[in-house]
Amino acid sequence: MMKGKKINVPSYLMRTKWFIIALAILALIVFGRTVHSPELTKTAIVLGAGIDFSEQDRQFIVTTQSVLMASSSSEGAGKTSYDTYSATGNTIAEALDDISRKMGLTISFAHCNVLFVSKSVLKLDHMQLIYPLTGMYSLPENAIIVTGEKSPREMLATQIGTTVSAPYFLQLALSNKEGTNGMIRTNVKDLLVRSLSRSEAVAIPYITLKKLSDQPITDDGQGEDYYEFDLSSVMVFNHDKSEILTDDLAETLALYLTDSSFGSLNRKSENGETVEFRLLNKNVDTSAKGRNITAEIELTVELLDVQFITTDKVLTGADPQIQKAAKELEKEIEDLLTELFELSKQYDIDYLGLQAKAYQSVGRKLEKDCLDTLSFSPQVTIKVKETA
Repeated sequence: MMKGKKINVPSYLMRTKWFIIALAILALIVFGRTVHSPELTKTAIVLGAGIDFSEQDRQFIVTTQSVLMASSSSEGAGKTSYDTYSATGNTIAEALDDISRKMGLTISFAHCNVLFVSKSVLKLDHMQLIYPLTGMYSLPENAIIVTGEKSPREMLATQIGTTVSAPYFLQLALSNKEGTNGMIRTNVKDLLVRSLSRSEAVAIPYITLKKLSDQPITDDGQGEDYYEFDLSSVMVFNHDKSEILTDDLAETLALYLTDSSFGSLNRKSENGETVEFRLLNKNVDTSAKGRNITAEIELTVELLDVQFITTDKVLTGADPQIQKAAKELEKEIEDLLTELFELSKQYDIDYLGLQAKAYQSVGRKLEKDCLDTLSFSPQVTIKVKETA
């Protein structure tokens, strides 16, 4: 068998190759820093947007908050500002064009993670509301939809104690799942899917404002007019009705509707014994047999904290007191889900999505607005996992 002949590369060619590579790297370092990017310099990066609708004037009031970075120099770093602009128009696009002219920049929603909407906006066609934002302005489908007691313009301009930008705070609290537990998270995609379903009902965070009793101290001294957002309420609505759920009802609805496993569960007995569990995993399996809907909810938790239980040892998830608290919590959640069902019939808002589930079983024979004819049976199981 013939052996291949070894090829010897002259040393001067090897040196030339490494010289060319080094020269290319140097060119990228030097010239890469001075390349002008017209797209970035001409585009306003919108962090949050708000849409309101005047039913009297039939006009949209659109507000955007953008992050703008001043050019840096050799003497110091660039300065970041959060600028809020508003405009009105017969359409959302017309109002955004007006904001673009005011700023002298092109509007892009590619980094917008929070969309504030008013109650009047939610009465409109949701597809026509969302399409121009996702189609022409690149609004992500996972952007969170929120509403509140104030107008979208006021909410966007609110100063939050922990950060300058209200949209940035909500991005951390809702999109990144930081902050308090029990908050519902409904994005643009969820809004369209649920409003176009047979149930035609949606639940989104309802924000209330509370002025900080202790104002933060800034570089300029004592701060003023700083607020905190309360995200513990939920607004449930369809195309013509809306209601506000608070406290345990809002938290239980979030547990039922939200896909992710996040937060904690608390059980406080009548004599004050308190057990806190951290939610590790959740599985919600809702099935329909005719007009009878069953929801099997399996929760996996771990023991997080115990207070006011008389004991002479450190309690674990296997101890009877903890297992008893888990059983009591199962019954408490089942009762809250049943109360949510009864309220949905009273409000005539199918925020649990039961009509859509019944439609999968009954088919086209199922009449519209049949919530009163359905039954709902929640079954909750909590498994306490031992921690290492």
